[in-house]
Amino acid sequence: MDLPSVAPLVSGRTVLFGNLPTKKFYSDAEMPLEKVTRMAEDLANRMRATGHPFILGNECDVLHVDAAHATIARKVNAMCHL
Repeated sequence: MDLPSVAPLVSGRTVLFGNLPTKKFYSDAEMPLEKVTRMAEDLANRMRATGHPFILGNECDVLHVDAAHATIARKVNAMCHL
């Protein structure tokens, strides 16, 4: 779901969480670091504009792909250090 569009429908006492496509973080071809940073900044800015409490995070998935640990970690680190 697009968090900023659902924020007005949810109580301001409910913290929204998500929703970057972390299932794709294993692949630099599909999800380059620059795209992660751009998407994280965009979502954070849009959510701040709503005034609704939120946590910038991942989709509901497991962030593990054999041989892709460093690639995933680099993107999660970038997402968390805006």
